[in-house]
Amino acid sequence: MLRSVRFALLAVSVLAAPPAFADDAALAAKLVGDWEGRWEFEKVGDKVTATFASAAGNVLKGTTLWYGTAVGDFKDAFTKAKLKDGKLTVPESTMDFVVTVSEDGTSMTGTWTSPMASGTVTLKKRAAAQ
Repeated sequence: MLRSVRFALLAVSVLAAPPAFADDAALAAKLVGDWEGRWEFEKVGDKVTATFASAAGNVLKGTTLWYGTAVGDFKDAFTKAKLKDGKLTVPESTMDFVVTVSEDGTSMTGTWTSPMASGTVTLKKRAAAQ
């Protein structure tokens, strides 16, 4: 009897727990590839590209290239971007960004932050070359 109760409690707790990691891992895998978009700050903005090179679970690695910033064009790298519940947090050495990924994994919108300012960023996944 006690064994049955323990098993029932375990089954209920497993079923009640959200499968966020599995969903995040599947979505993270969809993000691998090349992205292109725009960053903006007040009335200024320019192009930004991102390459998500790999995903391991919900952690992504890659690079970004920010165009037309106050310090010119620059490339940044990230190794600890994390996707949790559809929100991607990308810490970089120069520019961090946090975006919400669309359900289909083809676009993302959010904000970027640097030591000097912050603004909006949008990215769309490029179609794979045939």
